[in-house]
Amino acid sequence: MTLSRFMQSRFLVRAFLVVLALFVAGRVGFPFLIQTDTVGREIEKTLEAWTGADVEIGRAAEFSFWPYPRVTLGNVRVVTEGKQELAHIEAISASFDLFGAVRGKPVFSDFDLMRPTIRVGWDAEGVFNWRHSGWLIQAIDATASAPEGQAIPELPQERIGTINVADGIVEVTQDDGTTPYRISDINGNIDWPALRRPLDLTLSGVVNGEMTRWTFDCDQPLALLAGHNANMRTNLSADPTTVNFEGVANLSTNAFVAGNMMLSTPSLGHLLAWQGKDIPSVGNLGHVNVEAKVTTAGYSAKLENVKLTLDNAQATGVLDVDMPPEGVPQVGGTLAFDHIDLRAFLSAFSPGAEQNATSIDTAFLHQFGMDLRLSAKTADFKPFSLQELAAGVRVENGRASFDVGDSGFMGGRMTGRIALNEQGFRGGGRLQMSLSNVDIGAIVNTLALPGPLPSGRGSADFELSTDRPLWATTASDMSGQFRLNMGSGTLTHFNRQAFEERAAKNAFFNFSEAADGSFDFVRADVSAKLDRGLAELTKAEIEGNEKLLTLSGMIPYRSGSVALAGALSDRPQADASAIVNPAISFFVGGSWPEPVISPLSILTGQQPRQE
Repeated sequence: MTLSRFMQSRFLVRAFLVVLALFVAGRVGFPFLIQTDTVGREIEKTLEAWTGADVEIGRAAEFSFWPYPRVTLGNVRVVTEGKQELAHIEAISASFDLFGAVRGKPVFSDFDLMRPTIRVGWDAEGVFNWRHSGWLIQAIDATASAPEGQAIPELPQERIGTINVADGIVEVTQDDGTTPYRISDINGNIDWPALRRPLDLTLSGVVNGEMTRWTFDCDQPLALLAGHNANMRTNLSADPTTVNFEGVANLSTNAFVAGNMMLSTPSLGHLLAWQGKDIPSVGNLGHVNVEAKVTTAGYSAKLENVKLTLDNAQATGVLDVDMPPEGVPQVGGTLAFDHIDLRAFLSAFSPGAEQNATSIDTAFLHQFGMDLRLSAKTADFKPFSLQELAAGVRVENGRASFDVGDSGFMGGRMTGRIALNEQGFRGGGRLQMSLSNVDIGAIVNTLALPGPLPSGRGSADFELSTDRPLWATTASDMSGQFRLNMGSGTLTHFNRQAFEERAAKNAFFNFSEAADGSFDFVRADVSAKLDRGLAELTKAEIEGNEKLLTLSGMIPYRSGSVALAGALSDRPQADASAIVNPAISFFVGGSWPEPVISPLSILTGQQPRQE
């Protein structure tokens, strides 16, 4: 090693030792130069300046200088001029700069709050309990008054740093004296290096009994607080729900948000219960996931490009949500499904009653309003399926209705309406349905109905009502009327020739003896009145190429029995001179689908005609 290099290395070592010595001396000596009382008073003033309230210190300040200088205050109370407590903090610690402390003007940052309890509330006039003053308010006012596009004036205090919260509590009080709303076990940090810098917040706490995590970050938090537009991102997650939002927000008097939102919940009932709401009908929905571009204005929100999942059904569309402070929430819009289970959808409006419930609790109809237009490529109402459904759901003033404007059904078309009317139907409902050119035989086969029934295309109209929940209603619970009109078709399980032969013998016989065959017809008209399990057949005419079958009477289908009077006669002829055979009159009684046929001649004592 050369002499010059040796001298240089010795110089570097000495320089390093000198710097180290100065650093150690500074660390050791600065505490003796600091007036701790002054630092204690200054942090108290700083807290008062930030909060805009009076600060009371219950325990003298404690200092530590390694690895960096910090001051700790114990039993801190933030109070109003009237000594109303706004916050109580078991301990506050903050870092400070040594040079500023030596000069008697320390700057504090990076606060730790140990077990703080913060009380937030409004009085009867709506005035916020935290006083509108202090450095933060001054900074907000300066930002709000700065002309658009110009730099914000110099602020009284720029640096904040990180605020760490351990085991905190927030209480929201009301002026009506009710128990304060409480969020407990708050832990996390608020990272805000300086007022003009981005804000990053991560907190967790127990909200309504559920551990909840909230993250929030904003590029220009001061502008946001001053009522200007600012970009923000936030996430709220708990077992009942997860909510994400990313976009632009504004907290002025014309507050709004605009951006992309996602809400997901495994159980809507759990989510509503978490929020202290009990809407049993809506709560019956299970998994719900919503993704949308949202724009709010006042108490209204518009959701565009909606992607909605309800259990196993997916939909896209547009929704409008209105939540006025005085009034019920309103939901409207259009949703397009690829596939939807109508029974499950309508069951969502059930109050969760047992299947044997005798009435509907329609109180939920007053808890929200709805005006939705729905469409679906396929819609199931087991055991049936609809195609190209166009429908609407409306809930208003205690009434609810589900209208099918048009749909494909069994090769034809169907329109209809299901309505709940709290006043008119004792909490029950009404079903109206019109079928046009549908395959009646396919309906009979799908329902696996026994006995002689028509097969072919036709049209039908139903007007039925019930005092039971529609989703818990059977055919025996309906009242109303029914009409069926068909063109050419077939009456299955009816052998006309065998029926005539047995009726001519003037003896009782089981209908099954004439069920091996079918009866072709050119026209069928059926009308009936229904009254909770009892059907009055007011008209039943089935006209074949040669014969006309007519029926009338009562069908107590709740008990599976039948009591009908019928006639099988020659079809009316245009030629008045044509020979007309006497009609075969008979009575149908017993249990369906194998009733007993009693020729009228037996009941009247007359002898049957001889051919």
